[in-house]
Amino acid sequence: MNTNTAATKKPPARQRERVIMGLQAMDFIQHGTEASLTIVTPLGQRLDFKSNFIGFDDQQHIFFTMPRLTKHEYEEFLVEGFNADIEGISEQGEGALVRFRTRIEHVVYRPVHLLVFPVPQQAKLVLLRNEVRYELRLPGDIQLASRKLRVVLTDVSSGGCGFSFDAISPEFDVDQKIVLEVVNSTSGDTYALSGAVKNCRKKRGRQNYGMVFDEPGKATVDVCSPTLFMTVPNTCSRTLKRIKRRAPINHQRSTDPKHRKSVLFLVCMLENRAGSNVKEKMSHL
Repeated sequence: MNTNTAATKKPPARQRERVIMGLQAMDFIQHGTEASLTIVTPLGQRLDFKSNFIGFDDQQHIFFTMPRLTKHEYEEFLVEGFNADIEGISEQGEGALVRFRTRIEHVVYRPVHLLVFPVPQQAKLVLLRNEVRYELRLPGDIQLASRKLRVVLTDVSSGGCGFSFDAISPEFDVDQKIVLEVVNSTSGDTYALSGAVKNCRKKRGRQNYGMVFDEPGKATVDVCSPTLFMTVPNTCSRTLKRIKRRAPINHQRSTDPKHRKSVLFLVCMLENRAGSNVKEKMSHL
């Protein structure tokens, strides 16, 4: 008698890194966002700086703003033909780092200062998060030493969020612990989303930060998701419209436990925690 049991098949691991075409990579980097550039000379000397991604044209040229350097650095590093390693951040879906190597094609000083590179043949896309973040605009406050800083919660997921503000200062350090307070405009309840800063970038004059929730922060999201994010018009309306199209039955009157659980899950989480499981949940309705 054969006593061997069939091995349980595990779902394939989520691909965290993949190679894409260079021109396709340009669509992942949002215009006006800050990127990290490294110029490498033939002798191996390196110059690291930040620059804003302006865009690309139909002739496959990439345009970046010129950094502020010394005259010696301009002459030594900004030379046509030198290699450049570029890393940008994509906020789409799970978020990703976009990395590629190219070379300096033109250094433009007049009428404006620009760095011009050819679009690379390929680029590397590295996923940053395990879950999708969804866009919203919700006011909040961060308590500083002597005052409260008014910020805007720009996106959220079960594991973290993004926020931005106009002020030049303060600046938060990576891994700095912060607490972002948001208020339910309907009930007046205040929720504290605690965690640590993970990244910072400047975009169109605003400071944009990403933070990862700690355990108390995750617990708060679990509690406030069904009420707090229901007050966000854009997120709420988009989600409810999709639910109604796919599941028009009133879940409160349904006697099917599986149906009630699935629809209630979608309504309460408002895509905030459903992520890639939305289609799977909807298929059970």
